[in-house]
Amino acid sequence: MSEKDYKSYRFNSSSEPSDEMLDYLMSKAAQEVRKSNKEVDKAFFENLRLLSKERKSEWK
Repeated sequence: MSEKDYKSYRFNSSSEPSDEMLDYLMSKAAQEVRKSNKEVDKAFFENLRLLSKERKSEWK
């Protein structure tokens, strides 16, 4: 399955993906979720550090 096919593929009730296609689709989806989670985690902890630094400076 090419990248173009992957991006344009949509599940529907009239046809089911082959095991190979489903494996590829799920693998790509998992990669995208891991990437997204890394970005969200990074932003969360950067924000947490910033807020912590601000609060510490208020107490000094």
